[in-house]
Amino acid sequence: MITIKVDKNTLDKIEQDFKDNITERNIGYILFVAKTDNHIITAYENKKGVTFKVTFQGGDYLSLAKKYCPNTQIIPKKAKLQKESIVFIDVESQIGSDEVGTGDFLGPIVVCAAYADHDTMKLITEYGIQDSKKLNDNKILEIVPLLLKKVFYEVKVLTNEKYNNAINKGFNINKIKAILHNFVLTRLYKKCPYVKNIYMDQFCTEKQYYEYLEGSKSILKNIIFKEKGETYFPSVALGSCIARYYFLKEIESLNKQYNLNFPLGAGKNVDEFTQKFISKYGFDELKKVSKNNFRNFQDLNKINLL
Repeated sequence: MITIKVDKNTLDKIEQDFKDNITERNIGYILFVAKTDNHIITAYENKKGVTFKVTFQGGDYLSLAKKYCPNTQIIPKKAKLQKESIVFIDVESQIGSDEVGTGDFLGPIVVCAAYADHDTMKLITEYGIQDSKKLNDNKILEIVPLLLKKVFYEVKVLTNEKYNNAINKGFNINKIKAILHNFVLTRLYKKCPYVKNIYMDQFCTEKQYYEYLEGSKSILKNIIFKEKGETYFPSVALGSCIARYYFLKEIESLNKQYNLNFPLGAGKNVDEFTQKFISKYGFDELKKVSKNNFRNFQDLNKINLL
């Protein structure tokens, strides 16, 4: 991986060049993420200056970076160390969890905990299971159904109606995720109490995680938190893929229910879809399928749709 700094014109050119590969937009300080068969390109906003940071991963990332930053003095001589692992570092019996949907204005949040051991690793290798963000959605829809009856897992789908209710009660996104992760991990651990380790793709500190769970009836302890956990632990990778599968099936259900194609992410195409949805079904119906604390929802005021 390598990170370069570019001006607004260059950033716009990168976005245009990879417009058909953009999978996520406007998530925190991430402007967009583009994924090709060989590369992952991530652009970050910069509120302090006129330059923007862009990272390139995979393939010959250095050559790709030089295409947009020919001045070699600007490009670091050494690529930054990646937080992710290139191989799983633990293949013993384990449980791991991951979530999807938190960056999508439309569609639910889905959290999945999955069990993995040596036998599961054979399936993971056979079907090419890895971080779901590195697999395209068609591949997820193809391989995950073949695995569901062969592995142990627990999944929880949080509709946007329930998400909005939690936000209105004062919950933040990390508290919501903590509750969902604890729910699926606890249920799966009861089925597999013999596991050696419990892993989670880290989204907050360990201290914060357990603070979010204060007052819960049952709290699973001794969890190992790790950023990019889906690259280190097969259980987290498996959970990531299963969660993505359930998320995509929920989107398919919405497509059928409303006879529309729901877009993913939170970009301009989602804003355009929102206007079309409101004109057809009304604002009250939108509130049932959208995350109402997102920028997309707030911007509806600016275009006089509310």
